[in-house]
Amino acid sequence: FNPTLVRLRLASEAFTAGLRAQARTLTFLFNAVLADWHTTVVQLRGYPHWLAPRNLENQVSDATVEALIESVVEAYPLVERYYVLKQRLLGLERLYEWDRYAPLPTGSRRWSWKDAERAVWEAYRDFDPEFGEIVATFFRRNWIHAAVLPGKQGGAYSASTVPSAHPYIFLNFTGTTRDVLTLAHELGHGIHQYLSRQQSILQMHAPLTLAEMASTFGEMLLFQRLLQQTDDPAARLALLMGKLDDLLATVFRQVAMNRFEEAIHRHRAQHGELTTEEFSNYWMATQQAMFRGSVELTDNYALWWSYIPHFLHTPGYVYAYAFGELLVLALYERYRQGEPDFPRRYRELLAAGGSHSPERLLAQFGVDITQPAFWKQGLAVIEGLIEQAEQWSSS
Repeated sequence: FNPTLVRLRLASEAFTAGLRAQARTLTFLFNAVLADWHTTVVQLRGYPHWLAPRNLENQVSDATVEALIESVVEAYPLVERYYVLKQRLLGLERLYEWDRYAPLPTGSRRWSWKDAERAVWEAYRDFDPEFGEIVATFFRRNWIHAAVLPGKQGGAYSASTVPSAHPYIFLNFTGTTRDVLTLAHELGHGIHQYLSRQQSILQMHAPLTLAEMASTFGEMLLFQRLLQQTDDPAARLALLMGKLDDLLATVFRQVAMNRFEEAIHRHRAQHGELTTEEFSNYWMATQQAMFRGSVELTDNYALWWSYIPHFLHTPGYVYAYAFGELLVLALYERYRQGEPDFPRRYRELLAAGGSHSPERLLAQFGVDITQPAFWKQGLAVIEGLIEQAEQWSSS
């Protein structure tokens, strides 16, 4: 009996009940957004396909996005491999959708704000002294609001406005290791925004495809540092599995959601409105293709397409998460292997903001993001972490 898993199941059932009550309204809204996107965005402006407007805004070619998506779909067996491992570690006969992000049953460290500040600062400082100084400035000048207050919005983000104003970070710090990693993540955004202020108001903001690069890189710096400093084998394995939970959600789940978007946009353009059941069928088909039978998806899960806000407010958005994560994993591997002058070139990349396309900015690292080979470098890092988790779980 695992009370955490019971609570997760009950929460999943309650959440689904809420979605079911709103299914008619959400089906109408999704159809309205699909129709508007197809007629007033794609058809009226002569775009060749539904994702072309988003690719243009993200400053990436269709070939780059196709290479990314095809590479991730090819690597779906890694998802199955990971969840087979997690099922074994949780001691379950079957792994259901509500079990996917359950933590391993091990004690978790509680962090003070001072300890969190020092750990994040040291991670950035050891990578590059200038990054360490920027992070120190955020703390010293109180550019971070981390206190949990009544009425304060949940989540975390780094707000940038104009070149003449510094970024400001909002988060809710409760002392968990995840909160410390979130702090490192948001400070990555802060560093990116701080450095790119040298650009004009029109060029300081990076496109979606690069927006998560600095944050994810910073989080990886801290994660690897914490992994090396953790002596307890159970705690180290729990930390690694938590990271893999995030990686699979950011890379594979987002691409599976892109496949769902592809299906519903194509259906809307070719056949007209979709019913709730048709939305659910596309959702289950694209999710099952990713899990490959490693996770038991109940009938309740069929409605979970309806809560994803990105499908409504920014059609085509979701692949940018996988783009940013795999990009960072490939770049971090180059840094880990000691590529010469990496911190300086990476700093220049962030300072460029959105002044050039991602393809041009990344060319300085000698990579071609239009080729599947580049994306497979990032996927190889994920495979390596899964192998490490398998080894640690058997020792």
